[in-house]
Amino acid sequence: MNPQILVPFAQVAERTEAQGAPTEQLAIIAGATWTLTVLLILVLMAYRRGGAQSLRRLEQAAARLTGLPGWAALPGLGAIAGAAVTIFGATWDIGLHIDQGRDEGPLGTAAHYPMLFGLFGMFLMGVLAIGLAPRRRAESSPVAYRLGGIGWVPAASMLLFVGSAFGMAAFPLDDFWHRLFGEDVTLWGPTHTMIIAGTATGGFSGGLLLIEGARAVGRNPFRKGVGLLGMPFPALAAGVCLFLWAAATHEFNWGVPQFRQIWQPLLLSFGGAQALVMARVMLGRGGAMAAIAVWLPAQLLLMVVVGGVFKVTMPAIPLFLAHAVIIELVGLRGVRNPTAFGAVAGLAVGTVGFAIDYWWSHVVMPLPWESTLLGEAIPVAAIAGLAGGLLSALTAQALMGTLPEGRRPLAIAIAAGVAFLALGANAADINNPEGVRAEISVTNIHMGSTPGHSDKQRVGDVTVRLSDPSITKDAQWVYALSWQGGGRFYDHMVQQADGTWRTTKPVPLQGNWKTLVRVHGGKTMLSVPVRFPPDPGIGFAGYPDRPHVDRAMVSDTKLMQIERRDDAPMWAWVPATLAVLAANVAIAVFIGFVCVRIGRIPGRTPTAPSPAADKARAAAPTARGAVAGAAT
Repeated sequence: MNPQILVPFAQVAERTEAQGAPTEQLAIIAGATWTLTVLLILVLMAYRRGGAQSLRRLEQAAARLTGLPGWAALPGLGAIAGAAVTIFGATWDIGLHIDQGRDEGPLGTAAHYPMLFGLFGMFLMGVLAIGLAPRRRAESSPVAYRLGGIGWVPAASMLLFVGSAFGMAAFPLDDFWHRLFGEDVTLWGPTHTMIIAGTATGGFSGGLLLIEGARAVGRNPFRKGVGLLGMPFPALAAGVCLFLWAAATHEFNWGVPQFRQIWQPLLLSFGGAQALVMARVMLGRGGAMAAIAVWLPAQLLLMVVVGGVFKVTMPAIPLFLAHAVIIELVGLRGVRNPTAFGAVAGLAVGTVGFAIDYWWSHVVMPLPWESTLLGEAIPVAAIAGLAGGLLSALTAQALMGTLPEGRRPLAIAIAAGVAFLALGANAADINNPEGVRAEISVTNIHMGSTPGHSDKQRVGDVTVRLSDPSITKDAQWVYALSWQGGGRFYDHMVQQADGTWRTTKPVPLQGNWKTLVRVHGGKTMLSVPVRFPPDPGIGFAGYPDRPHVDRAMVSDTKLMQIERRDDAPMWAWVPATLAVLAANVAIAVFIGFVCVRIGRIPGRTPTAPSPAADKARAAAPTARGAVAGAAT
């Protein structure tokens, strides 16, 4: 092996201001997580010997609240709560990065604490779910896994542990990544997608654990009015999925995307169909609206707290409500064949829903969808919605135990998954021309208002003349962006009669504002700096604004991720990214496998139990145990 290959990895031990977290902060986090994990394991060991009365009382309280076995209720509710806390912290943190720039490490900003507590809380719930596994199969889920030395571990408990551990592993790997490559300030960085996937899997598996617990004791989790505060468990799981898909598009929702705009309709169509068709099939009429009733109030509350109380720039939110209405309308005459319903409803989301999303983007989105996007977006959204609807319907049938026999469901699932991945591969394709330059003129410089500042700051109008005007033909956007200066500013530029592009209002030119002009058309994504302040922490000299200057247009990410290292081992970037993608796909497959396993629990059909019978079971733990024992 060439010794030079190892040189970049030796630099991991070194740290600059923008390369990894301070060592003392890493030590504090590592010490706290290991200490709490060991303490929980010790408590669980005492629990399994008949002690740990406080844990037993907590388990019993969760069981009384839900009418489910404690091994399902306590870690299931805890995982959903952990996912909610993580989403709250992540939204706050992303907004701060957009407004302020990089932070001072994992303990250097208050927004990181909810993320740490939420992710670590889900991981502890994963450990707890394993530790609470009954020793006797009759007391556990009929489809539990036998784990030597522990007992019968419910299928969703295994998924919860794996998913939460995957998300928790992102924190040390994130620091290693930044030490190796520098700060890649993007939501879709490999370690950041691990956090998203871990949060989604942890929250969703919490809902699956509640469903598994309900089915294990003969209860029907698919009837509205059953469960926590009368909210059906599938609606909780679908609500978590909606949070995931909203978060996955947040760079677009905030107006700072670093990827082609085609991603937004792709993910919204797939995600809306995936979450809402599942809820509609499992819960029947009104099921999609039940999922909205979980997601929307929580999303609005999050925006009020983070955007209103903490004064952080907030993203626009997708109109999943329209998707839910479309799905409910498709299902007005009932759902005789769930797979066919999933296909029709998903296609409706990807077509009619796409049309509504197009309108909504012009109402609330910082970067509205232009007609130039339609040629590619219409087929992409339709296929994505179809794939999401099919996978969602199959997931619902798997959980309900009504999945058709044979290999056809698996073939449909594989085809839908491959179609989604193929759409993603196409969306990831960026092809920038070389040699494009921009003549920048800054005029009308004066003191004016800027976002996030009560005092006046230096601002000015910007005009740009491109050496290759063809890159703006059929453009999705040509706009000026200023960020990380205490807020976020954007202005859609207007083409003048002489071919130049001009801002419609003055842009920030003072303090820490990073101001650039961005052009995205087709597979081209180029930017040119107007004004970037010097950054001694990364040895960056900056770009001063000048009355007239000629500068090269560069790849969008070059300016959006100015803190990335130029000497990083880029040969490791692609394999690492592909490894994380493969892990995400593997977890998705594991989720499907667990759903099928839960659906194999013998018992009543989803339409059987009455409210009176459910209340009787909730009040009679011994009877529930007898039902579970008979099922095995």
